[in-house]
Amino acid sequence: MPRRNELIVAGIIFLLLAGKVFAGEASGAREFKDHCARCHGTDAKGNGPDAHEKPGYRPADLTQITKRHGGQFPRREIYDIIDGGKRMPGHYNFNSPMPLWGLSFQLEGKEYSDESEAAVKGKIEALLDYLESIQEK
Repeated sequence: MPRRNELIVAGIIFLLLAGKVFAGEASGAREFKDHCARCHGTDAKGNGPDAHEKPGYRPADLTQITKRHGGQFPRREIYDIIDGGKRMPGHYNFNSPMPLWGLSFQLEGKEYSDESEAAVKGKIEALLDYLESIQEK
């Protein structure tokens, strides 16, 4: 019986640790709600409460990305826009309402480390998965 109890305890510990690992992974829907919805809206159509904060700027309808790109979701292009590595017209300067999420998502105190860059990539990839999942046909 001691062997069986050890296996049960080991199984419980494994499940608890696995739950913490998966809970720490980025959720695209959560990231969108926390970082994008204020401008792009909870429905991602560009109608969030801060959508008209900057005169002349209109947040994109993010449900139409695939339609605007001939039926293909341009994952690399959208990654670059979110990251800030390549700016959209109107987003070239630092006064733009579109944040440079590649900077904002850095881990505090570990900026630009391998760990921090992996965290940034994970959040952006989760956002991309979410955005791709909400594309209108």
